[in-house]
Amino acid sequence: MNSSARVLMSEFAKDVVAWPEMLKKEKTKGTKLVGFTGRYIPEELIDAAGARSYLICRGGEPEPPDAVLPYMLRFMSPFARAQIGYHLLGIDPVVPMLDLIVAQCTDCHMARLADMFEYFKLPTMKVGVPSDWYKPISQDYYCRGLAKLKRRLEEMTGNSITDERLRASIEGFNEIRNTLGKINELRKKNPPPIGGYDFIRLNHFSFCGDVAEVAGKLENIHESIRKEGGAFSEKAPRVLLTGHLVAMGDYVVLNLIENAGAVIAAEFLDEGIRYPQWNVPTDGDLVKNLAETYYLQRTPPSRSNYAWSQRIKQMEQIIADFHIDGVVWYQLSFDELYSLESSLIAGRMKQMRIPFLKLESSYEYSREAMGPLSTRVESFVESLKKR
Repeated sequence: MNSSARVLMSEFAKDVVAWPEMLKKEKTKGTKLVGFTGRYIPEELIDAAGARSYLICRGGEPEPPDAVLPYMLRFMSPFARAQIGYHLLGIDPVVPMLDLIVAQCTDCHMARLADMFEYFKLPTMKVGVPSDWYKPISQDYYCRGLAKLKRRLEEMTGNSITDERLRASIEGFNEIRNTLGKINELRKKNPPPIGGYDFIRLNHFSFCGDVAEVAGKLENIHESIRKEGGAFSEKAPRVLLTGHLVAMGDYVVLNLIENAGAVIAAEFLDEGIRYPQWNVPTDGDLVKNLAETYYLQRTPPSRSNYAWSQRIKQMEQIIADFHIDGVVWYQLSFDELYSLESSLIAGRMKQMRIPFLKLESSYEYSREAMGPLSTRVESFVESLKKR
């Protein structure tokens, strides 16, 4: 990333750090604050109700997952444990202020997290997300859940979510997704003007701030890097990072890859990022449009039944479009469905003669853990350079 874009990125980062304090001020003025836990909860509904949204998606530190062990099994995802652990440790300044937490129940890990929010008497609404997304009964169930969420938000804020308000909100978030999509397209260049570490952080930043302001900041960054050359060596191996998610603050692996001399040219992740390929239509039944886009049109996550073949095809397309030299699979401990999928991906990459590296984390980045992790990443990148 060039120097002017780096300045814009630093300013954006400062605004993100100040975002909790801004939310606190807004709450004193009567604005409702709504937290949500993942990709199936449309921010558009929250925004159209006149509330502020807050993505609960932090990670990268070992203490929060351990803080919740009296209430959750050690053999559950450290990401799910961390979200309530940050609250128990008093580290998350926003969760105690939230007027509502909308918790998606996608698997046993996230459902247990929703239970923990309720157990600790945080205002919680669960949204069920069936894994068999292709069945009409599942689609109807999810759509009814969003309609129920819409009513809950209207009751809480006292604002009616009219088609006019919802359409304006959808258009705002579509603009954010479009701009991130334009930035992502620039990464097809060799060398790319922005790497995975910065691009994933931009995705995370985009969840923090006023919708129009965020869109403007992203557009400024896009214009800055569009006019400049690549930020990496032309000989840097191009890596696809895939797996479940990279949480806000969990940037160790990203830095290891790019500091070793590679560039993360693309991602295929299920949580914590935007999905610029799928914008929400602004005509017809808008709630139905949200349901169809968020649930049916996006590539289904690994936990969805029969999704693996579709996911492999999507990954193959990314490898071709972004000229990928190697794939790094990054997952969290005890995320059993992703562990199963990684075996299938490894087999397919072997057929395609694409080098594959699997990394697993429990957010334990001590000196003892970092040595072997760094060695594996550096060896993998070195092997890509030799190829």
